Amino acid sequence: MIDTVDLVLRQTLLARVAGLGSTQVGFQPPDEDWRTQIGGAAQGVFLNCCLVDLREDRRLRQGVRDVGIPVAGSAVGHRRTPMRVRCQYLLSAWNAARDSPQVAATEQEHALLGAVITALVAADSLVPAAVLTPRQLADVPESLREGPLPVELLPVDGFAKLAEFWGTMGRSAAWKPVVPVTVTVPVPEPAPHAETVVRSVTAAYALLPDGPVETQLTPS
Repeated sequence: MIDTVDLVLRQTLLARVAGLGSTQVGFQPPDEDWRTQIGGAAQGVFLNCCLVDLREDRRLRQGVRDVGIPVAGSAVGHRRTPMRVRCQYLLSAWNAARDSPQVAATEQEHALLGAVITALVAADSLVPAAVLTPRQLADVPESLREGPLPVELLPVDGFAKLAEFWGTMGRSAAWKPVVPVTVTVPVPEPAPHAETVVRSVTAAYALLPDGPVETQLTPS
């Protein structure tokens, strides 16, 4: 499920951000290993999409009950409204080059972040079927293929623990601006469990000697 969000986010950005290649997008933490990888690259600006938080969106489950779904024969299946998980990413840009009189490396990073924001605003939501190949889509749970997966971009309060985030990335970690992005995805449910439909109930009463009244309910 979460790997599906990674894949769809990657493919959406590749389709909408000019000049961004598949090898320039990574999902590992931007720690020393990531910085070493970028430093060894020949050229280019790289986009790091670090997943930093997972939370259930309980607002979408309030007051919702199981839903009856007709299945084969005289049976009905029960399926709950799916749990929805908010996947929060921090997107940051990393240039393999350094600032010099000949190269405006930081400005190139800013340009990539701007293009990413523009792309996600235009996309509005993520739709797997719109950006994945048939082969990629075959590995996506059927309930997620058509989406849409809502996207929340640049919340007003930003990311509250940004200082802590960069503090865990190693002493040499540079403080980078980030684009907080939250994608909400439903947790795929198993196939509905079929149960026999009770169409009517017959009640029978009998008065037993020196005993209580016996009641028998027989579904039909």
